[in-house]
Amino acid sequence: MLACGHSAVARAEATMTFSSDPHPGIHRETWVDATVPWRTRLIQIDLTSAEIALYATKESDRGLTTSAYATKLAAQVAINGDAFAVSGYVPRGLAIGASDPWSTTVDDATSAVFHLRRVGERTVAGIVPPELVTAPTDLPDGTEGAVSGRPLLIRNGVVATQFDCNDPVTLACVRAPRTAVALSADGNTLWLAVTDGWQQASLGMTASELAAFLRARGAYSALALDGGSSSSLVVDGSLISSPSDGVERTVANHLAIKYGSLPKGQLVGLICKHDVIGCTDDPARKMSGVKVILDDGRVQTTDATALYDYTSVTQRLACVTAKKAGFLTKTQCAQVDGNGITYNSIAMWEGVDAIDAGVSDANTEPADATTGSGGTGDAGNHETGPGGGCCGTGRDRPAVWLLGVVAWFLMRRRGTVVRSA
Repeated sequence: MLACGHSAVARAEATMTFSSDPHPGIHRETWVDATVPWRTRLIQIDLTSAEIALYATKESDRGLTTSAYATKLAAQVAINGDAFAVSGYVPRGLAIGASDPWSTTVDDATSAVFHLRRVGERTVAGIVPPELVTAPTDLPDGTEGAVSGRPLLIRNGVVATQFDCNDPVTLACVRAPRTAVALSADGNTLWLAVTDGWQQASLGMTASELAAFLRARGAYSALALDGGSSSSLVVDGSLISSPSDGVERTVANHLAIKYGSLPKGQLVGLICKHDVIGCTDDPARKMSGVKVILDDGRVQTTDATALYDYTSVTQRLACVTAKKAGFLTKTQCAQVDGNGITYNSIAMWEGVDAIDAGVSDANTEPADATTGSGGTGDAGNHETGPGGGCCGTGRDRPAVWLLGVVAWFLMRRRGTVVRSA
């Protein structure tokens, strides 16, 4: 393997020529180096915003241009994704969209995996490095999307020093159009970068130059996506990058950012002593005075009905933690339907909490290039909490049979019209 280093980086004299804030939590910049020349568009995203969501292409939407994908999702920002086989638009690495893995993709030892999910009312993302070959089940519970790429540009705050110059897919050691995704050390900031290339106004960047550029902006981890004629960036319906072919190329998958009203549903459940079966009609097992904490920070306390009921919950794997003196604290999660009611009843038992009680599987992710002091594989993000796992002790999920019971209870209680989950 012929390796290339940082010899070209010394020439870089990056200057920001444009800056704007098209939407709250979304910042846009243009950077140039007239001595090369190259031009890079950079989008900075606040992942802590409750009004911002990330999306990765689902398999049925493969083969769209970035502009078409952004339009389909009504997304404000979109970039191209992984390198792919033109026949069938099959990404070279693992791909997940709308929480479903693509049937035609797997991870391998050459690709890193960028994955995303919601935890509470924010987005959490991470990058798994190439050497940790990852199956979809290895990713955190609630993972909604994944896009792969190569090479890894920055690992744990350190810019990569060696790239495979013979890789015909990445063309790492020559100046070319490039697309990349990057994360801050705390996991709160995402950057999307697209460099124009193979044209007079912008020759492009090497992988090394792009890595150094992103590190200078504050990136702690970064991954190159597909480059060359695939590189494209769309903002508010306009293609703001300059594809090397002069027109957009259809690509396999994408990443998109959506700001504004997100799909929201309702999370409802009973808190019962020992078992949820038959709890609806057994006052002795209905638990009042239980503090039920939703993972976005909201808190309710059950009354004699033993019911908690959270509305306006963003579509995601949502977790609640139930606490009451004399009983073991329990955290349990359910996938919220963005257009209906999701049921998540909890059975509690007497006991005294251990020190870490209530935190369910908070460290289920593989340790990866983005692992910081949090040790969760989410760029050092400590916001994994209950969102990092699925359920309470024993990984028990709400029983399906309970849907009808709680539906009946709700209708009797307040005339609610209940849809099937």
